[in-house]
Amino acid sequence: MLLDDFRRVLTAFADNEADLDITKGALLLEIRDELIEANLYQQGGQLILDEQGQRLPAFNWLVNRIARVPLLADRILAYVSETEGFVTPSGQLLDQPDFAASSEDRLCQNATDCALEVLRRRRAGTTSVLYLTSDAGEGKTTLINYLARYQAMQFKAKRADWLLVPIPLGGRTFLRFDDVVVAALVNRLRFQLLYYDAFIELIRLGVIVPAFDGFEEMIIASSSGEAISALGNLVRSLSSSGTVVIAARKAYFDYHNFKAQARLFDAVGKDSVAFARLALNRWSQNQFLKYAEKRGLQDPDTVYGTVANRLGANHPLLTRAVLARRLVDVAHGPTGLPGLLEQIGNAPQHYFFQFVNTIVEREAHEKWIDQSGEPRQPLLTVEEHHELLGIIANEMWLSETDSLRPDLLEEIAGMFAETQKKPPAIARQIGERLKQHALLVSDRSTGALSFDHEDFRAFYLGEAVGAAMNRCAYTDLRSQLQAGLLSRTAVDEAVLHVRRLEGSAPASLSVLQELASKESAASVVRENCGTLSIALAQELENLELRDMVFPEDALRGRTLSGLTIRDSYFQGSSLAGAELQDCCFQNCRFDRLELDADTRISSSTLDGCEVTVLARIERDEQFFDPSQINVSLSDSGFRVIGPDQEKTRTARPAEPDEQLRLVERMMRIFLRANQVNEDVIRTKLGVKATPFFDNILPRLLKLGMLEEIRHRGAGNKRRFKLRIQMHKLHDALSKCGGNFERFLRLVERA
Repeated sequence: MLLDDFRRVLTAFADNEADLDITKGALLLEIRDELIEANLYQQGGQLILDEQGQRLPAFNWLVNRIARVPLLADRILAYVSETEGFVTPSGQLLDQPDFAASSEDRLCQNATDCALEVLRRRRAGTTSVLYLTSDAGEGKTTLINYLARYQAMQFKAKRADWLLVPIPLGGRTFLRFDDVVVAALVNRLRFQLLYYDAFIELIRLGVIVPAFDGFEEMIIASSSGEAISALGNLVRSLSSSGTVVIAARKAYFDYHNFKAQARLFDAVGKDSVAFARLALNRWSQNQFLKYAEKRGLQDPDTVYGTVANRLGANHPLLTRAVLARRLVDVAHGPTGLPGLLEQIGNAPQHYFFQFVNTIVEREAHEKWIDQSGEPRQPLLTVEEHHELLGIIANEMWLSETDSLRPDLLEEIAGMFAETQKKPPAIARQIGERLKQHALLVSDRSTGALSFDHEDFRAFYLGEAVGAAMNRCAYTDLRSQLQAGLLSRTAVDEAVLHVRRLEGSAPASLSVLQELASKESAASVVRENCGTLSIALAQELENLELRDMVFPEDALRGRTLSGLTIRDSYFQGSSLAGAELQDCCFQNCRFDRLELDADTRISSSTLDGCEVTVLARIERDEQFFDPSQINVSLSDSGFRVIGPDQEKTRTARPAEPDEQLRLVERMMRIFLRANQVNEDVIRTKLGVKATPFFDNILPRLLKLGMLEEIRHRGAGNKRRFKLRIQMHKLHDALSKCGGNFERFLRLVERA
């Protein structure tokens, strides 16, 4: 470690910059009300620190004496819970371009080993970001906690020199990483010795790898760009060093929209960053059986076979880790499993409700029993259980927290008992039993209670939102919708709750439309209204929606008939599996549309709409030019109406020339790293690589679109970096009309 680096890191730990003095080989530092004096020496190219006769390399002294990283390892083991019956999932790894042999995913049978393999690299001169992706409830948080505990044990045994620190984000869109990091260290791990600047320095040194859990789809789905800025600022603060883990449902580079990627890459600036993605697979039969055996389930093969025969081997109860865990809980009971399968078989689309209902029924009939008199009766009905848990989830949502203090829960239970006209003896028992509810867990350090999994909290939040929609409770619904973006689970449950009350959907849609029309364009209420409305519209006809903001993939898999949407904004959406009949989109803006082979469009119109990017997935084609987009939309079955309608019908624009296609393919490589080696580009372009390097690359270098930089590894390789902001490249692609020469002129003027 160099002296200047040592000084910079120490300054980040000091309470005040003036509290550090290094002169003439002597160190004087005041930190945490302690005065430290030491001498500095150079020995064999290393900076050595001598404190009271004990000589240590400066790096080791920083890690152990100042940062107290061994204490952080102890806190991780103490406060990050061990997962009962942990079974490692498999996954698909899309590695960083410099390490990937191809652009295809690689199967990893053991996702734990695969993640550690990527994280152990800690490449110098590049910030490495590993995306850990899957749908909710499929093991991202469990894997992060397992890796954190494993790495802490390895660190304490001196078999590792870095820690993985879990930092839950809770899916929040508007956030500051410094606040979240400090809150996680202090509140969750009880570690009060790091400022945010010091935390960043430890990441840069490779001592800490933060795992931000719950990033969700904020990367692209947040129209505000706040999450993009937060990640961009974090990466820029690392100055081309360190490793970061991001747990999300989707990696940002899975959104093939150059304009959207620009939010992150333009924020990163000149620093080097490379991305990889580890997508967790759902459980197979083998993993379910391993987990069931570890949980001590008798005859797990029979349980698996019974569920698979009734619901199918790919049913979420067998393949989603969080639901499989609860299925084993139900199977431990004498009669729970047959009853559950019977209920789900009668209404398979409501399986999650039936599943949760089975757990609540067991609570209501076996555990929540009145002990104050005879005959013994349940304290609450099953319906009252659901209502109480919905109130708790709603309070957490409005308070922007995932846990509540025991005294606040007792107050909620008391108010609920009063509204239900329960006698005092019953009310007291409800408050006590709530702390041991099967769907709630208590924090060992604070006693605060939270739902056992985010899916259960989202389920009951959806119940609360659905109840407000059924009541047409304008004020309550607005409070819920302005608190944040609803998760997919909450939206699905809210819609199912409305549909369970036959005939209530039109009135609910009317309230949502009224809410959206009164909000500003940037309001989160509009996006929540759009999410709920498009889901409710699926089973209705001849509806009109306006002034909405629709989320990522709002149209994927939808069957919509006679729906008109006006003056609205769609974030990028795939039409895979969608069927649109007699639908009209008027004056709408689409960030991106993806058409697939199974997309079915009939008698549907795009009137005065703007589509930024159109992708034909089955052909592996992307269109940026508006005239080309209109033609392709017309070919897929849309009737496109606009100022260029006549021109679109009579004059088909030229297809992008081969040189421009090669430039587009080359640009996609830079979505996963802003610096790449020559061999990576050659692998991506295949047989077209030679004409690209001979004829196109020299012009891009001369234009300043690409820059050749020094290769820091072994061998004599060329390495390239994008010099022009990606949003400018996107604009040039959309305006060049598929012509490479015009593209170059537009880039030159950008």
